[in-house]
Amino acid sequence: MSTRIYAVQSGDIFKLVEASNKNAALRYVAKDLLSVYVADQRTLVAAMQDGVKVEVVGKDSDRAE
Repeated sequence: MSTRIYAVQSGDIFKLVEASNKNAALRYVAKDLLSVYVADQRTLVAAMQDGVKVEVVGKDSDRAE
């Protein structure tokens, strides 16, 4: 399997990552910066009270891949 070196940047964070594709490079960096879990009812209620809207993958045309 061939690899490439990808530049991954978010704000002040900049990393060079060797990976087989850009999604793998992004996952590698994101695992240390982000956490993902199924939202429980309390989390949903609190977030919606704070005005957070649910974003639907594939429906938000503003986001570039």
